[in-house]
Amino acid sequence: MSGLPPIADRLRLAAEIWLHRHGPWSLVLAVIFGSLLSLALILLPGLQSELAAKQATLADLQARLTSGDSPPAPPQSASETHYQLFRQTLAEEGQVLASIQAVLDSVASHQLLSTRAEYLRGNDALAQAETLQMIVPVRGRYTDVRRWLEETLARQPFIAVNELRFKREEIGLDEIEARIRLTIWHRPAKSADRLDGVAAGEVDR
Repeated sequence: MSGLPPIADRLRLAAEIWLHRHGPWSLVLAVIFGSLLSLALILLPGLQSELAAKQATLADLQARLTSGDSPPAPPQSASETHYQLFRQTLAEEGQVLASIQAVLDSVASHQLLSTRAEYLRGNDALAQAETLQMIVPVRGRYTDVRRWLEETLARQPFIAVNELRFKREEIGLDEIEARIRLTIWHRPAKSADRLDGVAAGEVDR
């Protein structure tokens, strides 16, 4: 233990001589350099792992190109997935008349009374699809109207309900008047397959 004070004195003397020769800024620079070196030693393993992963991905792509395999497709976004599902659900042009007839037949099968329906064709350029809107006025019990709509939507997934209005003239009556606007979404027509007669009320119901 008697040798520690002389060693401490020597270290202190060496530090004082170093500061006298190089000045206090050299000490600050030495501390900064040491801090940067420590930070580099901490970050280096993570950077090496990331570089190794990228090199492995590059090697896999090069192997696929060499063997003639196509690179894996990037994952679809949520909007792309939704649009693909929408496209798969669209009806064909040839299904439109049959769809209208099924809607009107279902009205009668649920003991509902309906006056003449109205039709309007449309086009959605953004969705690359065509539409046929039909306004169906019906009269009957509320439960029958609800079941009719549930059955229509379940059997024809390409039909949307855009408007639904109910009216009951007097309290206590078990009958309502309803106005339902449906839209049949379908793929664009092919020249001679267009159903122009529908817009003019070809389905006489």
